[in-house]
Amino acid sequence: MVDTLKIPVLTLWQPHASLIEIGAKPYETRKFRIPDRLVGKRVAIHAAARLCVVNFDQETIDAITDAFGRCAWNYWLPRGCVVCTAVLAETIPAERAPHDHFGDYSPGRFAWRLEDIRPVRPNISLKGRQQIGWEWEVPQQYWQTIGETS
Repeated sequence: MVDTLKIPVLTLWQPHASLIEIGAKPYETRKFRIPDRLVGKRVAIHAAARLCVVNFDQETIDAITDAFGRCAWNYWLPRGCVVCTAVLAETIPAERAPHDHFGDYSPGRFAWRLEDIRPVRPNISLKGRQQIGWEWEVPQQYWQTIGETS
């Protein structure tokens, strides 16, 4: 019998975490590739506790509003919790990924393809960290909620 359940965590600002949760954001864009230890692994997608302070352009605001169907999304989206899990499937050059309004697809950047996204209901309150893929020991009462981690 398993004594502990550990899963790597990726903390993102809102609305990005919830855009992944609802399937509107299939790629996370970064300056670097997915760390080798996380390729093909299921990770928890954690919404940062603090409010996002990025000033989005109007096209991005419109795309986010369309995705959620509300205009006040920055105030009602959950923060400080795990909203879903996903598999970090592969890294591709950002300019080769299908572009959307939810990432930076500039040349030289990378798109992390997310697959098998599973919402976590109810969301699980959790303090985040800035480290990519920090490991969370999931309390036993949430094992069913998180599900399989392989």
